[in-house]
Amino acid sequence: MKRAIAATGTELRREAEGGARIFCLPADFPGFAGHFPGFPVLPAVLQVLAAQVLVEELRGRPLRLAKLERAKFLRPVRPGEPLQVACRLRKGNWEARLAVDGEPAAAFCMTLVEEDEG
Repeated sequence: MKRAIAATGTELRREAEGGARIFCLPADFPGFAGHFPGFPVLPAVLQVLAAQVLVEELRGRPLRLAKLERAKFLRPVRPGEPLQVACRLRKGNWEARLAVDGEPAAAFCMTLVEEDEG
C-alpha cells in the first residue's frame, strides 16, 4: 500500500526543515475499498501513511512509525480530491498537516525512527 500511495503523488516541494506533497488518489485506489460503501473516504491510517511516505522521500530512507500523537481528523478525504500533505521537523518529531483545497483535513505529530531501531 505504501508504494501505491507514493506512486500517486503529483508534486513534491522541499523546504528547509520539511516539505509538502500533493496526492490525488483515484476512486479505484485500494484504500477506498469498503471504507465506506456508497461514500468512499480515505481511512485515517492511510492519511498517516501518506505523511510517512513524504518524510521518507525527504530523508531518502525507509522509516518506521514509532509514535503518533495529537491526531485530529477534521474532514473526510474523498476520491479525486487533491490532498496536500505538509510535514516539518520540530523538536525531533514530525508535525503533519493535511488539507484539501486549503481546508484542514488532519493534523498530527509523528515520531519516525530508522527501521532497525527499537
